[in-house]
Amino acid sequence: MADATAVVAQTKKKLGMTAYLNSDAVKENIMQVIGAGGYNGFVTAIVSAVQNNKDLAECTNQSILSAALLGQTLNLSPSPQLGQYYMVKYENKGVKEAVFQLGLTA
Repeated sequence: MADATAVVAQTKKKLGMTAYLNSDAVKENIMQVIGAGGYNGFVTAIVSAVQNNKDLAECTNQSILSAALLGQTLNLSPSPQLGQYYMVKYENKGVKEAVFQLGLTA
C-alpha cells in the first residue's frame, strides 16, 4: 500500500522548470513566439527567476511561462535587479499561479 501512495505522490510532483521548458512541445511553442535565436536567453532568465524566488517555484509551470511570455512580448526582463517586471504568486481556487506584474523603472 505504501508503494502505491509513493507512486501517486511522485506522479503528482511538478516537473522541474528546466525540464518543462526543454520538453519538445513547450520548446516548439516558445520558439514560435520568440524565435529560435532568443530561446536560450529566455529560458535562462525564467529558470534563474524561479530558482531565486521560492514563492514562484510553488506556481504552476504553465502560469510561469505565460507570465514570462507576456514580459518577453513587451521586451522586458524578469531580473529583479532591473525591476522591469515581476512574476508574482497568487492563489486561484487553491492553485498557485504566477501572474505578470509590471515593475517601476526610473
